[in-house]
Amino acid sequence: MQEQETDSFRWSVSCGMLAFGKLAGVPLHRLFQEAEAIIEAYSVGAPRARDLFGPEVGVGGPMWAGISYGHTNALGCELRFPEDSEVGVRPLYGTLDEGIEALQEKVDFAQRGMIPFYLNLWEELKQAFPDRRIPFGGLAAEGPITTAWILRGHDFFSDLYDAPEQTQRFLRLVTDSVVEYKNWMASVNGQPGFSTDGAGVCDDVAAMISPTLWPHFVMPYLERYFRAVTSGRRSAHIEDLTVQHLPFLDELELTSFDPSVSPRLTPALFRDHCSVSFSWRLNAMQLRDLNEAQIKSWVRDAARDGAASVFYNIEAVGCTDEGAAKVKAFIRAAKHVQQRLTQGHSRAELAS
Repeated sequence: MQEQETDSFRWSVSCGMLAFGKLAGVPLHRLFQEAEAIIEAYSVGAPRARDLFGPEVGVGGPMWAGISYGHTNALGCELRFPEDSEVGVRPLYGTLDEGIEALQEKVDFAQRGMIPFYLNLWEELKQAFPDRRIPFGGLAAEGPITTAWILRGHDFFSDLYDAPEQTQRFLRLVTDSVVEYKNWMASVNGQPGFSTDGAGVCDDVAAMISPTLWPHFVMPYLERYFRAVTSGRRSAHIEDLTVQHLPFLDELELTSFDPSVSPRLTPALFRDHCSVSFSWRLNAMQLRDLNEAQIKSWVRDAARDGAASVFYNIEAVGCTDEGAAKVKAFIRAAKHVQQRLTQGHSRAELAS
């Protein structure tokens, strides 16, 4: 992701494999597993993206389209690849006891699930693009709460009430497994597992836990995770939080936060109920539905109401001439806001 920065305000626009596939006419499901499709999408789609969106857009890849369930697949969850769709996953543990017993076993991640397949696919991509540095990635580990839900399915939500102490034991083991997987991924790329600089977490399902339950079922495990992976900056992405959740982000001592698609929040609400620096995302639905003037207002209002940065990740819906015009309107508006703040204008003055 290419990022433009000042002390006051940042912005970024990025473009990756989902957009490349659309621009190259490669169906989405092929981008998850087929070397030939990934190579074609990147070779054809990336140059088209640069021509369509301009040089100020960060261009990623080449890599398979990102999968959120690499860790849980290595534990045994089956991945599903529907035609022209995102990847799905099936729950693994029928009971908490089953999960607790399984998670105490030592796991050789390199030999589990589809990891061997993706290690081979990684080698194919490195051979196809020898001039590109391609780290091993695209097989994420979610945060502790989301991982627990993936492993148990919707029964996880009743576990909180039916077996709270057992659920807490399960969550401790889940958290430690997330950390072990991240350490393994780092080792594959020749990096240390523990960072003194900083680390982040994505844990959307945490938003589905009532704020009254966060002290018991969310906070201890996010804290356990952060202590295990970094002594530096802490960042998090959790979608769909409520105002009542926000004080916990301060308790976690986050340096930055990405609420992403969170319809129950606004920048002003976040600013007024939490001191953590936050980014505000223009999502694909908004790019589709707003016109250029509305997008400019969206950028201005987000900055006025406290966002430290704004960003947009280009998806298939934006890969048209109309979408590109809106992306460029977003960039112009963000640069204008950045310029005004750099010149000493207050955020309140952005309204004019």
